[in-house]
Amino acid sequence: MRRIFIQFYLLLIACFLVAVLGVGLVYKRAGSDMGDRYLADLLQATLTMIEDKLKDVPPPQWGQTLARLDPGLTFKVRVEPVGAYELDEPARAALARGDIVMLEDSSEFLQRLPGNDDYMLVAGPLDYLLFLHQLKWIDYLLLALVGLSLAVPVLLWMRPHWRDLMALEAGARALAHGELSRRVALSERSGVFRVAEAFNQMADAMEETIASKQGLIRAVAHELRTPLARLRYRLAMLGGDAAAQRAIERDIDAIDSLVEELLLHVRLDRPETPLTVEVFDGASWLAERVDEAAALWPGLVWSAEPGAGVGALEGDRVLLSRALDNLLGNARRYARSMVRARLERAGGRLTLTVDDDGPGIPEGDRERVLDPFVRLDASRARDTGGHGLGLAIVASVMRAHHGEVRVETSPEGGARLVLAWPALHSVTEGNTADAERRASAG
Repeated sequence: MRRIFIQFYLLLIACFLVAVLGVGLVYKRAGSDMGDRYLADLLQATLTMIEDKLKDVPPPQWGQTLARLDPGLTFKVRVEPVGAYELDEPARAALARGDIVMLEDSSEFLQRLPGNDDYMLVAGPLDYLLFLHQLKWIDYLLLALVGLSLAVPVLLWMRPHWRDLMALEAGARALAHGELSRRVALSERSGVFRVAEAFNQMADAMEETIASKQGLIRAVAHELRTPLARLRYRLAMLGGDAAAQRAIERDIDAIDSLVEELLLHVRLDRPETPLTVEVFDGASWLAERVDEAAALWPGLVWSAEPGAGVGALEGDRVLLSRALDNLLGNARRYARSMVRARLERAGGRLTLTVDDDGPGIPEGDRERVLDPFVRLDASRARDTGGHGLGLAIVASVMRAHHGEVRVETSPEGGARLVLAWPALHSVTEGNTADAERRASAG
């Protein structure tokens, strides 16, 4: 709000100053010049009268004569030598012509005595001009106060708009984080009501589209299960070549695995994913998952490195295990000789790192590889496998745990995938009390 307020306020002040300067220029040309001419005419008449009194008086007696005269003036009049004041060339020329010369700094007026080039009359200083000079600073002060007072209506006008804009921003952020049911409710009198209405319509369309997509995937996955079960049954009833039968069983297993991953991805791809929060030992959990991967794929060197002080973990053990298994399986596909998993706790966050010594993931593909059904160049793997959902499921598990997934370069030259999530948290309101109870019990 501060930035918008300052920008709007400065714009208003700039417009105000332009208007003041415009009015000031008009006033100066129309009023000030006329006042100067009136003052010059008045002084001309006064000085002419004084010059007439001094016309027949010798110069040595001018001072006494001026002291005896009482013309009823509010300013002093005296005679000074022409060289008593340092004047610029235009002022000296005007004085030689017999014009009245004004000294703005001292508010005095000079005029050469007729028929005498050595002396001049000096009138002033004029109290009126001194007052005008002081009044100028009062005008500046008043302008500053008026400018500051403009901040009040700006603030009063902007505050409700800012409140509504903040509500819109919060709704947009929530929608970006997957809260598809989030809507923004503003008064019809709000200046941004139409924007909020358009936002809600967009959110409705997004929610309907995603719900339709998830329903379609769920329906297709469920429909595939029935023919898969029939195929397994009929395959078991048939005899024939054992190798061909094993190949068919592997294909059926792959389709079955795809169905399971589709259903899991659909379940996780929503903000209100329900979690079964458990408290379990981090070091033993890491060793268990790595040992199981080593038993499945014995051709690599596997290592589990729990950091000091990892202690107990809190979260959905099944989903976290699935995320780690997917990372280990992905690393196995591309690793040349080793896969390393490390679990650390630092600053209230848990970090799970999986490194391999394969070809790595190009920097331009590190965001895209977390999307569903994205598979990079299969020629980099020692065998193909996978359906392009593994890392997407990992990202969904981390979102459900308020965490993140990062793809980096491993010190061994391959890929490093990092999972980071808060050490203590609960994701949905439904499991908050359960999480606190389990954490205190642990």
